Amino acid sequence: MPKRWDRIPPAVILFLFFFSIYAFTMSGVILYGDEVEKYRVAQSIVDRQEFSFRPTAHRNETGVSGHTYSIYELGQTVFQVPFYALARIVHAFFPQPDVNEIGFLLVGFLNPVLTALTCVLFFYTSRALAFSWRTALGLTLVFGLATVAWPYSRSYTREPLLMLLLLVSFYAALRFHQTNRRTWVFVTGLAVGYLTFTKLIQGTAVVIFLLYILWIVYRECRRVGADKRRIVWTLARVAAIFAVPVVILLVVQSLYGWSRFGTFYSGIGGTKYNPIDWIFFLLQMNEPSAALVGLLVSPAKSVFLYSLPALMFLVMGFKFWRRERAVAAVMLALVVAAFGTASSRPDWDGGTWWGPRYLVQITPFLILPLGVIETLRAPARRVWLGALGLLALGGLLISALGAFSSERDYLDVMGYGTTLLGQVDFFRHGAFDSLVLYTTPESALVQINPYGIVLLGIAALTGLWIARALRVQSFVASHSRRVGLGVLGLALLVQIVALIVWIVIPYDRVQAKKADTLFRAGDSFAMEGRVCEAVAMSLLSLERETRYQAQALARVEALLPRARGVTLTTRDLMAEIESPAEVDVEEDSHITIAGTTALKLSAPKRAGDVIARIQAQPHSALPNAQYELSGWVRAENVYGRGYGSITVSEDNGRFEHIRSTDLVKWDETLGWSYFHRTFTTLPTTQRLFIATWLWKTPGTIWVADLRLARISETNPPSTAVQPCKCFPHCADQVPGRSVGPYP
Repeated sequence: MPKRWDRIPPAVILFLFFFSIYAFTMSGVILYGDEVEKYRVAQSIVDRQEFSFRPTAHRNETGVSGHTYSIYELGQTVFQVPFYALARIVHAFFPQPDVNEIGFLLVGFLNPVLTALTCVLFFYTSRALAFSWRTALGLTLVFGLATVAWPYSRSYTREPLLMLLLLVSFYAALRFHQTNRRTWVFVTGLAVGYLTFTKLIQGTAVVIFLLYILWIVYRECRRVGADKRRIVWTLARVAAIFAVPVVILLVVQSLYGWSRFGTFYSGIGGTKYNPIDWIFFLLQMNEPSAALVGLLVSPAKSVFLYSLPALMFLVMGFKFWRRERAVAAVMLALVVAAFGTASSRPDWDGGTWWGPRYLVQITPFLILPLGVIETLRAPARRVWLGALGLLALGGLLISALGAFSSERDYLDVMGYGTTLLGQVDFFRHGAFDSLVLYTTPESALVQINPYGIVLLGIAALTGLWIARALRVQSFVASHSRRVGLGVLGLALLVQIVALIVWIVIPYDRVQAKKADTLFRAGDSFAMEGRVCEAVAMSLLSLERETRYQAQALARVEALLPRARGVTLTTRDLMAEIESPAEVDVEEDSHITIAGTTALKLSAPKRAGDVIARIQAQPHSALPNAQYELSGWVRAENVYGRGYGSITVSEDNGRFEHIRSTDLVKWDETLGWSYFHRTFTTLPTTQRLFIATWLWKTPGTIWVADLRLARISETNPPSTAVQPCKCFPHCADQVPGRSVGPYP
């Protein structure tokens, strides 16, 4: 490797290396409602300079003036704002049907950036702990690639930000310990204050770091022989320096709560009510002993399984304690506090996420003590290094699996949270989630997007630098900040251009290839006779606009039998039209699901929250009878106050005894989604009216292949889509059996 490469600061190399890997495995989509909520606040701040956002199916907590607000802290949203602002700029030059497609994509780069920065800081923290260059580099690779930090870099959760802030707090406090410079006290207070500004329950770290800093100051005062009065004065000044940013951020959070819900304590910890009352309510339901067992040894959530190298913390932690007691005490306190807060929650498992979600932030402190291996004598050092190598290899495989897995897809298919064995099963069938890797039914080979090749190229080049640095016994180089910034800027420019050319511009094709991957996974499940998973994968692929729509639809129709009834054509649905002039109503032969036309209602954004009703001819119906309506719906840019819907109205034939029911409603943007709803008519019902609505919203909706059926003993309801909870006991499934949970 050219010697001039030695002038590049390690921070630049490490950031580019880890960011390229994390960008390679990022999801690019938001999975859950609380993630959407924080994203919506960032969007509203940029677009409307407000904190409120439109109600969604996931979140609609009402605050002052009847507006919808987030029930979470502001910390992560602040970091998302510049990414969303950039997305607006990119969307202006390279528009997509929905601005949120690019918004989700670019905001999704936040956690890869934060996790890569955490790896850089982890390296410098290792150096600050007096570990050698090689040890610091090796530990950083273990932390960045063989722990739960990698899978969480692909998500939208707060954990990567919490992990970075906690490590910044620790590094700053450590540097204060080593230098006695008061600037580091302020940095510690700022970092730990922002930690609580991001998630209030992390406030235990404030106490831990304050006590550590005061202990350092007290010990120094005693060393120089200061009297009690001077000691008290010095402690008070240092505590004030630490507390100023903490208090300011708490005040900002309180003002944020008041602006949303009219009280200074609202919108904290996932509730708009008093958080203290909420905590006591949750404590009544917790099971700390079960939680601790689960977090330590359960196959679904063990911190030592999902970060295998952390197993050595149980041994090396004691050796590190003998070397750095004060520092080790802080690490241990942070770890114990994290276990304590996690085990006190009834949802200690972190829901459906990969591994122990609520312990992700302490991962650096489970790996840092392993650096004491370098202080052991040669025979013992070789043994422990070998053990660390094996654990790191296992951790790498587990973390890579998590980095290419979609917890949401697993939940939608299986009906419960992701597990290690479950994701191994999914991955074996090709059900992975990636922006840059795809499969198709025509080929068993994995296709790679050119943007992914660029990322791998940068990771390989920076990896060569790291490999060379690991080979040398000591690494002394004259680093140039100027050279480093030049290399960083050039590498990021190449990545940005590649992202725009191969991901942003052809974004619809990229998403279609991701959907093709799901359809290919459905083929794999179908070949094993696992029809439930095959159908679920086909439905997901249709919703995400697979290019194999006809084949996916054929599989769904074959394995999800629909009730027999009357199929309503597009013209049937358009018998009566009541809509403003701005609304277009048409038969769409280009965007359809069943090979025929689809009913399309479209209202531009400038039309505002319009109301449009498209009603079919009335159908004769029997009183006290059960009916079912099934079909397919699609939406694009339905972002008003309301939603698109299909309504069934009934009367006695003389416009009396009228009842209207929303059978299905949908909003935002989604691909073709299947539905079926049953209802029982009134004792007086003689007629049914089926209407498609744009209700108080602009946007575009499609409806296709509607079928109205009377349900009876000889005509049962359509087969329901149910979670495939049979794994791993599915070997006896054969095509043709009912779709859903198997005995």
